[in-house]
Amino acid sequence: MKKEKITIDELLEKVPNKYELAIIAGKIAKVELKKDKSKFEVMDDVFSDIMNDEVEVIYNNKKEEDEEN
Repeated sequence: MKKEKITIDELLEKVPNKYELAIIAGKIAKVELKKDKSKFEVMDDVFSDIMNDEVEVIYNNKKEEDEEN
């Protein structure tokens, strides 16, 4: 089975802001690299997780929280 390549355009459809995408991918990769995988395997897994909606992005907006209280 040949692995499908994920393009940056596909990733940007899931996370439209490229800076947020880089931060999200970096945080996930940091955790995954501790599992003794090679870098390319980790990034393939990270991008696959993003494309398969296995990543939940939670925004913590202090201003909105203050307005609710």
